[in-house]
Amino acid sequence: MKSTLASILLIYIVFCLLLLVMQRKFLYFPQPAGPVSGVTEISFLTGGVQLNGWVVNKGMQKALIYYGGNAESIESNITFFETQLPNYSVYLIAYRGYGNSTGHPSEAHLYHDALYVFDQIKVKHKQISLMGRSLGSGVATYVAANRQVEKLLLVTPYDSIENVAKSVYWMFPVSLFIKDNFQSIERVKNISAQTYIFTAENDQVIPRARSEPLIAQFTEQLVDSILVSGADHNDISLYPEYIAGVRRALE
Repeated sequence: MKSTLASILLIYIVFCLLLLVMQRKFLYFPQPAGPVSGVTEISFLTGGVQLNGWVVNKGMQKALIYYGGNAESIESNITFFETQLPNYSVYLIAYRGYGNSTGHPSEAHLYHDALYVFDQIKVKHKQISLMGRSLGSGVATYVAANRQVEKLLLVTPYDSIENVAKSVYWMFPVSLFIKDNFQSIERVKNISAQTYIFTAENDQVIPRARSEPLIAQFTEQLVDSILVSGADHNDISLYPEYIAGVRRALE
């Protein structure tokens, strides 16, 4: 009996160490950039890291910066933004380590890069709005809490990555060793942008139990919270209710 318990304890400790050492491998799933043609390419250099992406509908007075999901290829949104938001210049900049961008992702690096890119883009436009999906919702809330933003759109957002991880790895002491927390819920009080939130009814990646505490923290900033019936985490953008909501938010 003692040897069995010792074996179980050893296995548990090994898994804890694995999560500690490999946690960013479990959190970030960079996708290589796919082929893109007919869209303006753009790049930013910061701290020796080159961030690459595209500008859709270049030259508009209003701008939208899009922060993608974890395993999302952001260039897959080009057609959507070309057709649905023709009056916005939409910036799709891959996180470091994603797409054609160099470097390695971490919470601190994503925040640093997002603020840097925002400041570079700001001088070119009269208004800037932000849109963050899944992982990107945490980046969007950080920028909105630290910069003047016109509108903030959050798609399948979470209260914190730490809480999401706790729900998945409930048997491990996640709070003791997690490095990248993405505590969006703590930043709501510093956000003044008109905010629109989109959640998917059948989301199994970011369940509504992780979105609803965030939504509840917003007060007068929250213009609309839309639950897209029948949608799941990955297909929410295909639903007419979502498309109409995005267009209405950015009118």
